[in-house]
Amino acid sequence: MDIKSTSGSFGNNSSSYLNVRLEQEVCTMNRKKKKIRCFWKKCISFLKLIHLPTILAIVIFYLLLCLICYFITVQSGEESSFIDVLLLNMLATLGNDYAYTENRWLKLLGIVFLAFGMLAVSVVTGYISSAFVGQRLDNRRDRKRMENLKNHIIICGYKSDIKNLILDILRKNKKLKPSDIVLVNNVEDVKIQNLKEAEEMKGLHFLRGDFTEEQTLLRSKVQYASKVLILGENEEGMEDELTDSRAFVATLMVRNLNAKCHICTEVRTERYKNYLEAQNCAEIIYTDAYTRYILSTATNYSGMSKVMASFLDNGDGISVQVRPISEEWFGKSFAELSNYYKKEKNIIVLGILENMGVEKELKHQILSEAQKSTNYGEIVQKLKNVRKLETNLPRLNPFDDYMLGRNMGAIILGEEI
Repeated sequence: MDIKSTSGSFGNNSSSYLNVRLEQEVCTMNRKKKKIRCFWKKCISFLKLIHLPTILAIVIFYLLLCLICYFITVQSGEESSFIDVLLLNMLATLGNDYAYTENRWLKLLGIVFLAFGMLAVSVVTGYISSAFVGQRLDNRRDRKRMENLKNHIIICGYKSDIKNLILDILRKNKKLKPSDIVLVNNVEDVKIQNLKEAEEMKGLHFLRGDFTEEQTLLRSKVQYASKVLILGENEEGMEDELTDSRAFVATLMVRNLNAKCHICTEVRTERYKNYLEAQNCAEIIYTDAYTRYILSTATNYSGMSKVMASFLDNGDGISVQVRPISEEWFGKSFAELSNYYKKEKNIIVLGILENMGVEKELKHQILSEAQKSTNYGEIVQKLKNVRKLETNLPRLNPFDDYMLGRNMGAIILGEEI
């Protein structure tokens, strides 16, 4: 019996080992494929930067001239292949004199090739050099403009709809400008250039680099940022586990570099969601959970998808928001706050957000208040509260006698301000 159980456990271990090895080989193959795809994407983006249509037009015109030259050579009775004509004319285009025939038409074409070479070579080299120089100058300008950034927003990663995301951020925060936003990613230059050239994106900062590296984050002035948004990149071929692991590493690094900034991280897998919760990450966007909720409720209630779209903002300017509660409301009830918003501003209060803010600042505030107290029992209680503190805790539809206090926000449904 012991032998069988031992052999069974050995079999299970060996199969687990084989599965792990298989997963590692698959990941290695995927990484190699991704590197190849990235290489070709970089080549394509470079060709776009150097005005490929113009260079192709020059090459086609050059080949037509060579073809005309070849036909004249054949008609004059000289034995030359098209390759010979092509190579000799290439020398002429590059500025080398040559005379391989007495035919006056071919000599005339040689002069055309020399003149064409002066123009074509200068155009091609000009486009290539300007592409490299322009890219370097853009990076330097961005870095110089970012030197004095403070209280800005950093968006780590890239999505295909990132332009709409930035426009939504600007629309929901009227005081924010494109120059207050920094993009940190490693996507092709063409995508970023198209984004920066849009009229509504003037002043947007871009930093090329890996946002999981400390030096890249420091160059983005993360130590002075007010908010950091870490996106779950939807790059082709990148697995969800790898995407979430990068987001997890970036979250920890940002928190170590700037514990006071507000961090919002998007993940796709439940495992990394749990990891982030264990690290007390304040904002975790677990997209699969939201999608699963909408799909499950849609089977019971008709129109649930449209209801959720209205809550999130379907374009009419009315959405769910959180507004800080001022000191004048401290000690008053939820019913009083709800009645005020309804009568004075025609806004519905859905609930209260407790412990609103960044964890480190809230804990520091509670500890500072505890030090001022002379009641030992009160101090001990506040220390216990610090240990159990959960930031940004929503209380939907509380009782009317729910008392309002410090570090609270009103969860409202109303027109954006």
